[in-house]
Order: sequence, then structure tokens, then C-alpha cells
Amino acid sequence: MKHTNKGWTRAVVFLFVLIMVGIYVAWEVVRKPITHANYTSVWSEDFFGLMPKLQNSSKLKIDTVSLNDAQKQYDLRMIAIVYNRANSLKRLLKSINGADFGKDSIKLEVWIDRSKEGKFDTATIDAAVAFEFKHGDYSVNIHTEHVGIYGQWLSTWKPQLNSSEIAVILEDDLTVSPHFYKYLKLVHKKYDNVPEINGYALQGHSIKHFVHDTSTLVGPKDSHVFLYPVLGTWGFSPNTKNWIKFLDWFAVAHSDKDFVPDIPNNIVSNWYRQFIQSGKSDGMWSIWHIYYAWEHMEYTLYCNFPAHLGLTVNWKEPGLHYSGQASKPSNGMLTTWRDEYENLPDNPSHLNIAGNKIPV
Repeated sequence: MKHTNKGWTRAVVFLFVLIMVGIYVAWEVVRKPITHANYTSVWSEDFFGLMPKLQNSSKLKIDTVSLNDAQKQYDLRMIAIVYNRANSLKRLLKSINGADFGKDSIKLEVWIDRSKEGKFDTATIDAAVAFEFKHGDYSVNIHTEHVGIYGQWLSTWKPQLNSSEIAVILEDDLTVSPHFYKYLKLVHKKYDNVPEINGYALQGHSIKHFVHDTSTLVGPKDSHVFLYPVLGTWGFSPNTKNWIKFLDWFAVAHSDKDFVPDIPNNIVSNWYRQFIQSGKSDGMWSIWHIYYAWEHMEYTLYCNFPAHLGLTVNWKEPGLHYSGQASKPSNGMLTTWRDEYENLPDNPSHLNIAGNKIPV
């Protein structure tokens, strides 16, 4: 009987040690870097679903990239932000693969948000991980908690002050022109040292933001670019220095719960007040950038190609800003590049929110 008890004791001890070793090995798989990134917390109910992807993919990262990766500079860093639209993401990524990047150093990052309950969309992760980027480095990053549209836009690119890296933030319901990077290189080189230009919009269509007129914004006929006091979010490439200053300002302004950004005669202010009344103020980050630009007299450079052709197309799919079935695309896509598009003015025309040209 004593020998039997000893045998059971040894078996129990052996089993306990085996379980602990298994837990330690599993923890090491999650904790250690796979591609430059250290993993942080993963919700327990997600763990076993994530494990196969963690083991089989060198692209998948949880939460933020590592310090070394963030400090590595590229000619272009693309930030694709998504929550739960797998098919939209596939379409965006396919269009990115079809773009011309020459021989420049390129990084594509997909950032996936979670629900307010901490859940992520498996189909979206599968789509991101399965994608093969042809032009450079690629990573898939899952936020450890719900960050919303604010976090997706304001926490995913953290440039160094003197960085020459170009970044562009792309929401998942967009597609890009094959020539979008050629354009970004031109305008960044031409205008990055102009203090009033806070970034570059890729969209071909926009409305006027005047409270009494929200018809289509029309640029000047004699130029392929113009300046406008409201950013375009259908593909936005920030001016690094201005973006850093805006983020610093936002951190302070947003912490003041009594402060409401309000821009005189701007329709966005009306929309934001409606968002506040309906408890959806966390769905409009752009109001803060628009207010900051108004306060600091900044402008965004818009492209102005024939027939409102854009370097991005918005498919207006159901989500945070659109409901119901997807409508027709926002504008046509620029598919043919002409040499004349490279003749950029030294002093682009300035338009006000009513779309009128103003003297400078």
C-alpha cells in the first residue's frame, strides 16, 4: 500500500511539473518578440484562438511596436486602421500592393481595434495576416483594448521631430491610386517647410464646410493643388512637425472636460454638438484637428485633378460615419499620371470654408 501511495505521489508531482513547464513555455511564446515587438496582455478568452496565429506568423504583434521598430525610419510608413471590416481591408491592401513605390524603403502597418468589450474580429485578423506585402516590411498590430477612432488616428504614428519619414493614415474603406506615393513625395518635398501647411489630403472630392453651403468644394482651374482650412480624412499624410505640435496640444485640450472645440460658421461644429447630444462624441476625432488648424491658421493641401479624380476613393461603407448599404464611390481614381502634375506652384491658392479664394 505504501508503494502504491508513493507511486501516486510521484505521478501527481510529475504531472504538476509538466503542467507548469507547459504554462511557462506558452508564456514565453507570447512574451518574447517575434518580429521586434514585445507582446503585452492578451485577453484570456482570446488566448487559444490567437496561439496558432502567434506561432505561424511573423507579422502579428499585440499592441504597440517596439522602441527599435518605432525608431527605424522608412521613406514611407503606411498606417491602415480597421476594426471589423475584413473585406474592406482586403480591398485596401490589394490596392496598396498595386501602387508604385520605386525602390524606396516602405513599411505597411495594419492596426486592428477591439470592441468596447475587448473583443476583436477574427476574420479581420485572418485577412491581415494572410496578406503578402510585396514592397517592404509589414506588420499586423492588435490593440490590447478598445481605442476607438481617436486612438487609431492619434496613437499609431509617433514620429521623431526631425524625421524625414512620410506617413499616411488610411481607413479601411479606402482604396489608393497607383500614383499616390509619387504625389506624396512631390508635395512633401515641395511644402514640408511651409509652416502653415499641416498635411496633405489624397481625396478628390470634398464638401465645403460653411454652415450655409455644404456643396462640392471646387479648386482653382489653374492649379493641381490648393490649400483649404479643413483636413481631408480619406487618406491624410501629416506634416511631421505640425502633427507633433497638434498631438501635444490635443493631450492638454482633450483633458479639459469643460472645453468644447467650436469653429465659427463651420458645419463640423454643428455635427459635433449633435454627436455630444447623442453620446457619440468619441466618434469624431477630426473636430480637434479642425479647431487646432483654425486657431493656428493652418491649411491642408488638397489635390485638384480633372473631374475630381482622387489619389484615394472612399467606398462609403456602413460603419462609424455611414449607415445602410454602401453607396457609389466618392470620386473617380487617378490612374494616369501626367508630367504636368509635377508643376507645383510656389504659393498655392488659399480657399476659405465657403470655397472662395482669399488673398494672402
